[in-house]
Amino acid sequence: MNAHMPPSSTHAPVWPPATQAERDRVRDTAVEVAHALRVAAIAGFWHGADALVSEAADHGRRAADRLAARLRQHAKRRAASPAATEL
Repeated sequence: MNAHMPPSSTHAPVWPPATQAERDRVRDTAVEVAHALRVAAIAGFWHGADALVSEAADHGRRAADRLAARLRQHAKRRAASPAATEL
């Protein structure tokens, strides 16, 4: 079979020569791989987003715990201070 097309042809030659079934198989495989990559990318995005939100929530909880401890300490000092009753 001659793999070269005549100069008047508008179709580009396929190299290496492949049957339509082989091209379809390669395309179907490429579509499946693209779908799997897309699913993996979306899962990776949401995993990262979940970790980011979880880290921010944990940071906020620790900051709230520190503030509550400081407020308790401040209340204890004011209650124990004799100057607090003189005002």
